[in-house]
Amino acid sequence: MYVAMSLEAAMRNVLLLVISYTYGLSVIGTGRILQVKLGKDVGFTRKIIHLFAGYSAFVVFWFNPDWAWLAIIIGCSFTFLLYLARSRGPLTPVFETMARDEERSRGSLAGPLYYATSLTILTTTCAFPATVPFYWIPASCLSMMFIGDGIAPIVGKRFGHHPYGTRGRTVEGSIGVLFGSYAGYCITILLAVFTSNTQILFIPQPVVFLLGVPLSIENAIIEGLTPSGYDNVTCPFITSGTMFFLVVLLS
Repeated sequence: MYVAMSLEAAMRNVLLLVISYTYGLSVIGTGRILQVKLGKDVGFTRKIIHLFAGYSAFVVFWFNPDWAWLAIIIGCSFTFLLYLARSRGPLTPVFETMARDEERSRGSLAGPLYYATSLTILTTTCAFPATVPFYWIPASCLSMMFIGDGIAPIVGKRFGHHPYGTRGRTVEGSIGVLFGSYAGYCITILLAVFTSNTQILFIPQPVVFLLGVPLSIENAIIEGLTPSGYDNVTCPFITSGTMFFLVVLLS
């Protein structure tokens, strides 16, 4: 009986691993198709990937805690894939789908590589049985980065009339980051609460949702102050640290 249950758990978790890979590669593939078949520019396809690809790691919510280490393999695989995505490397189509002008001049994908590295490191911290219940903390902060930073240039280019600083940001774009961040935060908390049996909030649900407001403001400020690309590191790491501190303080 125990062997049968172990085999069933193994098959279930390996299936989740396959689904995660399929999802992540499908998002990248969709970006490439939109570029080649429909003539979408790199800015558009890059943002599609930025908005959706990172959610492949959120399979941690449904792994059995003893199998959550599989998420490390997922993160490392996509990080290595982006490392190989160079202008003259073995994954040139991936490079062409995401490379900005400054990345084309360097011949490598800096921003997406930082994105994947942050995702891998923060997911790894909660990929062990003792830390899996905390995954909703870095996951919600990563989601703020996915959606908040993902929609910032869309809103900024269309509605941005009030620039600030020296990094090409606009007030309107930063407002988009704020609202996008809170949307991403809430989506992740809802996933953790209603679809996973491994997550523990430690504080009342209403308080958790309220915490998303100051965290989203913080995320928008960090995004506005950080050079392009590096916000894929600063935003999720700083907000995760803040959120962990607040959860400990309030629990």
